[in-house]
Amino acid sequence: MASDPDPFELHTTLSHLFLLSSIPTYLLTRCIIVAPFGRHVPKQNHWWFGPKFDARWSWFLFEFPNLIWAWYYYSSMPYPKSYTISTNVMLMSLFTLHYINRDIIYPLRMNPNSQKVPLVVTIAAGIITTWNGYLQCFYLAQIRQDSPLSLSLSLENIQTWVGIGFFFLGMGINIHSDAVLRNLRLNNSSTAKPISQQQNQQNGTRLQQHDQHAYYIPHSPWFTYISCPNFFGELVEWFGFSMASHFSLPSVAFLIYTASNLIPRGIAHHYWYQQKFEDYPRERKWAVIPFIV
Repeated sequence: MASDPDPFELHTTLSHLFLLSSIPTYLLTRCIIVAPFGRHVPKQNHWWFGPKFDARWSWFLFEFPNLIWAWYYYSSMPYPKSYTISTNVMLMSLFTLHYINRDIIYPLRMNPNSQKVPLVVTIAAGIITTWNGYLQCFYLAQIRQDSPLSLSLSLENIQTWVGIGFFFLGMGINIHSDAVLRNLRLNNSSTAKPISQQQNQQNGTRLQQHDQHAYYIPHSPWFTYISCPNFFGELVEWFGFSMASHFSLPSVAFLIYTASNLIPRGIAHHYWYQQKFEDYPRERKWAVIPFIV
């Protein structure tokens, strides 16, 4: 009779597979099809996209597995015996904080008229978040050696604190950029530059007929050189998380997978802006990462 698989070996295998899955994800969304999300959802739905659902509920549903895993594995982590905080608990808290924002706060603040999300996107995203939530939370609760987070000047401790700093820097960039984009359609917004009159005459009507949404050029310091600082901020977040985790296998796999998903979307956004707005800022040359892509 076959024995049950070792949970630690299974976790390592799934971490490697998650890392490898970034390759087809990047190739698919960069070379074959733009992820049908937001402005890239075609007017005429393909049958395999499935029905479309309210964006707020879709976001909540496909991000929710991360919070389920975090809650489940928090219960298995040892209760602190002193006032010190372990790096495991800190990293789990950072992971949970990000997804409280993405799964609860972000959908609640979304425009009710946001583009509906095809079922295939909700399912695919739900599979990824279920997979990744397990990898990160199991590692922090069951595998990573628990050590106290202190103010010592050891290289290990300094790396952890620097990683935490990068995490909060990226989270700030991400939240601020999302707020700029969310407020673009508000009347008399000081952060939005509407489509030019000439461009409106040329293709503004076609844009309205395409998706029944008006689009604007976002402006803020983080949008100076890149079109998608919200994606850049998320990459900085998970780079910091991985650094604080001392570049563990599951955290590196998540960082690379996130890049394989966000970079093609960012490039698609960048080209879309350039095609639709003749007065798109020339200095905004990069899509996601300044001076790189």
